[in-house]
Amino acid sequence: MDTPRILIVDDEPGVRFVLEKTLAAEGYHLDLAADGGEAIRKLDGAEFDVLLVDLKMMPVDGLQVINALRAKRSDAAVIILTAHSTIESAVEALRLGAFDYLFKPAAPEVIRERVREAVLYSRQIMRRTRLLGQVESLKQSLMDLDAEAGPAGQATAPDRFLRSGKLVVDKYHRSVMLDGDVLDLTTAEFDLLEALVAAAPEPITPRELARRALHYDPQEMEARQTVKFHIHRLRRKLGDDLKNPKYIKTVRYKGYFWGDG
Repeated sequence: MDTPRILIVDDEPGVRFVLEKTLAAEGYHLDLAADGGEAIRKLDGAEFDVLLVDLKMMPVDGLQVINALRAKRSDAAVIILTAHSTIESAVEALRLGAFDYLFKPAAPEVIRERVREAVLYSRQIMRRTRLLGQVESLKQSLMDLDAEAGPAGQATAPDRFLRSGKLVVDKYHRSVMLDGDVLDLTTAEFDLLEALVAAAPEPITPRELARRALHYDPQEMEARQTVKFHIHRLRRKLGDDLKNPKYIKTVRYKGYFWGDG
Protein backbone atom coordinates (compact mmCIF):
# COMPACT_ATOMS: atom_id res chain seq x y z
CA MET A 1 0.00 0.00 0.00
CA ASP A 2 1.31 3.51 -0.87
CA THR A 3 2.27 5.97 1.85
CA PRO A 4 -0.69 8.11 3.03
CA ARG A 5 -0.39 11.75 2.01
CA ILE A 6 -1.38 14.42 4.53
CA LEU A 7 -1.83 18.14 3.78
CA ILE A 8 -1.60 20.54 6.75
CA VAL A 9 -3.27 23.90 6.08
CA ASP A 10 -2.87 26.67 8.64
CA ASP A 11 -1.78 30.31 8.46
CA GLU A 12 0.04 30.14 11.82
CA PRO A 13 3.66 28.95 11.42
CA GLY A 14 3.76 27.63 14.98
CA VAL A 15 0.69 25.47 14.44
CA ARG A 16 2.09 24.04 11.20
CA PHE A 17 5.34 23.23 12.99
CA VAL A 18 3.58 21.45 15.87
CA LEU A 19 1.34 19.43 13.55
CA GLU A 20 4.29 18.42 11.38
CA LYS A 21 6.31 17.33 14.43
CA THR A 22 3.28 15.48 15.86
CA LEU A 23 2.79 13.43 12.69
CA ALA A 24 6.41 13.08 11.55
CA ALA A 25 6.98 9.71 13.22
CA GLU A 26 3.80 8.15 11.79
CA GLY A 27 5.31 7.39 8.38
CA TYR A 28 3.10 9.77 6.38
CA HIS A 29 4.11 11.93 3.44
CA LEU A 30 3.49 15.41 4.89
CA ASP A 31 2.91 18.59 2.90
CA LEU A 32 2.30 22.10 4.29
CA ALA A 33 0.28 25.08 3.09
CA ALA A 34 0.53 28.50 4.74
CA ASP A 35 -2.89 29.68 3.56
CA GLY A 36 -6.02 28.56 1.75
CA GLY A 37 -4.83 29.72 -1.65
CA GLU A 38 -1.62 27.70 -1.41
CA ALA A 39 -3.63 24.68 -0.27
CA ILE A 40 -5.90 24.88 -3.32
CA ARG A 41 -2.87 25.08 -5.61
CA LYS A 42 -1.39 21.99 -3.95
CA LEU A 43 -4.71 20.16 -4.42
CA ASP A 44 -4.39 20.81 -8.15
CA GLY A 45 -1.01 19.07 -8.24
CA ALA A 46 -1.40 16.09 -5.91
CA GLU A 47 -3.81 13.64 -4.32
CA PHE A 48 -4.12 13.57 -0.52
CA ASP A 49 -5.69 11.09 1.86
CA VAL A 50 -6.27 13.56 4.70
CA LEU A 51 -6.36 17.33 5.09
CA LEU A 52 -5.96 19.13 8.43
CA VAL A 53 -7.54 22.52 7.77
CA ASP A 54 -7.90 25.67 9.84
CA LEU A 55 -11.24 27.41 9.28
CA LYS A 56 -10.24 31.04 9.92
CA MET A 57 -7.78 32.10 7.22
CA MET A 58 -7.58 35.12 4.96
CA PRO A 59 -8.29 35.75 2.15
CA VAL A 60 -9.17 32.10 1.35
CA ASP A 61 -10.71 30.36 4.35
CA GLY A 62 -10.92 26.70 5.30
CA LEU A 63 -14.44 26.20 3.97
CA GLN A 64 -13.29 27.37 0.53
CA VAL A 65 -10.45 24.83 0.70
CA ILE A 66 -12.95 22.07 1.51
CA ASN A 67 -15.15 23.19 -1.37
CA ALA A 68 -12.18 23.01 -3.73
CA LEU A 69 -11.31 19.56 -2.42
CA ARG A 70 -14.83 18.23 -2.92
CA ALA A 71 -14.88 19.60 -6.46
CA LYS A 72 -11.72 17.61 -7.18
CA ARG A 73 -12.07 14.45 -5.06
CA SER A 74 -14.90 13.43 -2.77
CA ASP A 75 -13.26 10.68 -0.71
CA ALA A 76 -10.42 12.57 1.00
CA ALA A 77 -11.00 12.99 4.74
CA VAL A 78 -10.94 16.46 6.28
CA ILE A 79 -10.08 17.19 9.92
CA ILE A 80 -10.90 20.75 10.94
CA LEU A 81 -8.60 22.14 13.61
CA THR A 82 -9.55 25.59 14.89
CA ALA A 83 -9.54 27.86 17.92
CA HIS A 84 -12.48 29.91 16.63
CA SER A 85 -15.39 27.51 16.40
CA THR A 86 -19.08 28.20 16.05
CA ILE A 87 -21.92 25.73 15.70
CA GLU A 88 -22.71 27.32 12.31
CA SER A 89 -19.20 26.59 11.01
CA ALA A 90 -19.40 23.06 12.41
CA VAL A 91 -22.69 22.42 10.60
CA GLU A 92 -21.28 23.86 7.37
CA ALA A 93 -18.23 21.63 7.72
CA LEU A 94 -20.51 18.63 8.21
CA ARG A 95 -22.47 19.58 5.10
CA LEU A 96 -19.23 19.55 3.15
CA GLY A 97 -18.28 16.15 4.54
CA ALA A 98 -15.71 16.98 7.24
CA PHE A 99 -14.50 13.82 8.96
CA ASP A 100 -13.70 15.35 12.34
CA TYR A 101 -13.64 18.63 14.24
CA LEU A 102 -10.99 19.39 16.88
CA PHE A 103 -10.11 22.45 18.94
CA LYS A 104 -6.70 24.09 19.21
CA PRO A 105 -4.62 23.16 21.04
CA ALA A 106 -5.46 19.47 20.65
CA ALA A 107 -3.34 16.87 22.42
CA PRO A 108 -0.76 15.21 20.12
CA GLU A 109 -2.09 11.72 20.83
CA VAL A 110 -5.61 12.85 19.89
CA ILE A 111 -4.36 14.34 16.62
CA ARG A 112 -2.42 11.18 15.74
CA GLU A 113 -5.41 8.97 16.53
CA ARG A 114 -7.83 11.05 14.44
CA VAL A 115 -5.44 11.16 11.49
CA ARG A 116 -4.98 7.39 11.61
CA GLU A 117 -8.77 6.97 11.53
CA ALA A 118 -9.11 9.51 8.75
CA VAL A 119 -6.56 7.68 6.59
CA LEU A 120 -8.55 4.48 6.96
CA TYR A 121 -11.78 6.30 6.25
CA SER A 122 -10.47 7.88 3.04
CA ARG A 123 -9.55 4.54 1.52
CA GLN A 124 -13.08 3.63 0.65
CA ILE A 125 -12.44 0.54 -1.45
CA MET A 126 -10.85 -1.33 1.46
CA ARG A 127 -13.50 0.00 3.81
CA ARG A 128 -16.38 -1.16 1.62
CA THR A 129 -14.79 -4.60 1.31
CA ARG A 130 -14.49 -4.83 5.07
CA LEU A 131 -18.07 -3.71 5.53
CA LEU A 132 -19.36 -6.37 3.16
CA GLY A 133 -17.55 -8.97 5.24
CA GLN A 134 -18.99 -7.48 8.40
CA VAL A 135 -22.51 -7.68 7.00
CA GLU A 136 -22.26 -11.39 6.34
CA SER A 137 -20.38 -12.09 9.57
CA LEU A 138 -22.84 -10.16 11.71
CA LYS A 139 -25.89 -11.69 10.07
CA GLN A 140 -24.44 -15.17 10.55
CA SER A 141 -23.53 -14.36 14.16
CA LEU A 142 -27.08 -13.21 14.85
CA MET A 143 -28.50 -16.36 13.26
CA ASP A 144 -26.16 -18.49 15.36
CA LEU A 145 -27.05 -16.54 18.47
CA ASP A 146 -30.80 -16.91 17.93
CA ALA A 147 -30.30 -20.65 17.34
CA GLU A 148 -28.37 -21.18 20.56
CA ALA A 149 -30.13 -22.76 23.50
CA GLY A 150 -29.17 -23.56 27.07
CA PRO A 151 -26.77 -22.03 29.59
CA ALA A 152 -23.85 -21.61 27.16
CA GLY A 153 -25.84 -19.43 24.79
CA GLN A 154 -27.30 -17.41 27.65
CA ALA A 155 -23.85 -16.79 29.09
CA THR A 156 -22.14 -15.58 25.93
CA ALA A 157 -24.88 -13.36 24.47
CA PRO A 158 -24.77 -10.54 27.06
CA ASP A 159 -20.99 -10.29 26.81
CA ARG A 160 -20.91 -9.87 23.07
CA PHE A 161 -24.09 -8.09 21.96
CA LEU A 162 -25.97 -4.99 23.01
CA ARG A 163 -29.54 -4.88 21.74
CA SER A 164 -32.06 -2.06 21.76
CA GLY A 165 -35.11 -2.31 19.57
CA LYS A 166 -33.88 -2.77 15.99
CA LEU A 167 -30.28 -1.93 16.93
CA VAL A 168 -27.63 -4.60 17.54
CA VAL A 169 -24.10 -3.72 18.68
CA ASP A 170 -21.51 -6.49 18.23
CA LYS A 171 -18.70 -5.57 20.64
CA TYR A 172 -16.41 -8.35 19.37
CA HIS A 173 -16.48 -7.29 15.71
CA ARG A 174 -17.16 -3.63 16.59
CA SER A 175 -20.06 -3.63 14.17
CA VAL A 176 -23.50 -2.05 14.43
CA MET A 177 -26.65 -3.18 12.64
CA LEU A 178 -29.85 -1.10 12.59
CA ASP A 179 -32.96 -2.69 11.13
CA GLY A 180 -30.83 -5.18 9.15
CA ASP A 181 -28.34 -2.62 7.76
CA VAL A 182 -24.73 -2.33 8.93
CA LEU A 183 -23.74 1.24 9.78
CA ASP A 184 -20.47 2.74 8.56
CA LEU A 185 -19.12 4.20 11.81
CA THR A 186 -15.77 5.62 12.78
CA THR A 187 -14.04 4.36 15.93
CA ALA A 188 -15.20 7.40 17.90
CA GLU A 189 -18.78 7.04 16.65
CA PHE A 190 -18.87 3.33 17.56
CA ASP A 191 -17.54 4.04 21.05
CA LEU A 192 -20.05 6.87 21.55
CA LEU A 193 -22.94 4.67 20.47
CA GLU A 194 -21.80 1.72 22.59
CA ALA A 195 -21.51 3.95 25.66
CA LEU A 196 -24.98 5.42 25.14
CA VAL A 197 -26.69 2.06 24.54
CA ALA A 198 -24.92 0.43 27.49
CA ALA A 199 -25.99 3.24 29.83
CA ALA A 200 -29.59 3.57 28.56
CA PRO A 201 -31.90 4.95 29.77
CA GLU A 202 -29.53 6.98 31.94
CA PRO A 203 -28.03 10.11 30.31
CA ILE A 204 -24.27 10.62 29.96
CA THR A 205 -22.62 14.03 30.15
CA PRO A 206 -20.59 15.31 27.17
CA ARG A 207 -17.42 15.27 29.25
CA GLU A 208 -17.93 11.62 30.25
CA LEU A 209 -18.69 10.70 26.63
CA ALA A 210 -15.44 12.39 25.59
CA ARG A 211 -13.55 10.33 28.17
CA ARG A 212 -15.14 7.04 27.08
CA ALA A 213 -15.29 7.50 23.31
CA LEU A 214 -12.62 10.06 22.42
CA HIS A 215 -10.22 8.90 25.13
CA TYR A 216 -9.21 12.27 26.54
CA ASP A 217 -10.55 14.62 29.22
CA PRO A 218 -11.42 18.04 27.77
CA GLN A 219 -12.82 21.03 29.61
CA GLU A 220 -16.60 21.21 29.80
CA MET A 221 -17.08 23.74 26.99
CA GLU A 222 -14.78 21.87 24.60
CA ALA A 223 -16.46 18.57 25.52
CA ARG A 224 -19.91 19.97 24.69
CA GLN A 225 -18.84 21.29 21.29
CA THR A 226 -16.76 18.28 20.30
CA VAL A 227 -19.29 15.67 21.38
CA LYS A 228 -22.11 17.65 19.79
CA PHE A 229 -20.29 17.42 16.47
CA HIS A 230 -19.90 13.63 16.72
CA ILE A 231 -23.50 13.18 17.93
CA HIS A 232 -24.69 15.16 14.91
CA ARG A 233 -22.77 12.85 12.57
CA LEU A 234 -24.00 9.77 14.41
CA ARG A 235 -27.62 10.89 14.22
CA ARG A 236 -27.28 11.34 10.47
CA LYS A 237 -25.89 7.83 10.05
CA LEU A 238 -28.72 6.42 12.18
CA GLY A 239 -31.23 8.18 9.94
CA ASP A 240 -32.46 10.12 12.94
CA ASP A 241 -34.62 13.24 12.74
CA LEU A 242 -32.14 15.97 13.69
CA LYS A 243 -34.89 18.27 15.01
CA ASN A 244 -36.78 15.59 16.91
CA PRO A 245 -34.44 12.59 17.33
CA LYS A 246 -35.86 9.26 18.46
CA TYR A 247 -32.58 7.41 19.02
CA ILE A 248 -30.08 9.81 20.61
CA LYS A 249 -31.97 12.26 22.80
CA THR A 250 -30.71 15.38 24.52
CA VAL A 251 -31.42 16.04 28.20
CA ARG A 252 -30.86 19.66 29.11
CA TYR A 253 -28.03 20.16 31.63
CA LYS A 254 -27.40 16.39 31.76
CA GLY A 255 -26.20 15.23 28.35
CA TYR A 256 -27.42 12.53 25.95
CA PHE A 257 -29.21 9.22 26.30
CA TRP A 258 -30.19 6.40 23.97
CA GLY A 259 -33.82 5.72 23.21
CA ASP A 260 -34.88 2.54 21.42
CA GLY A 261 -36.79 4.44 18.76
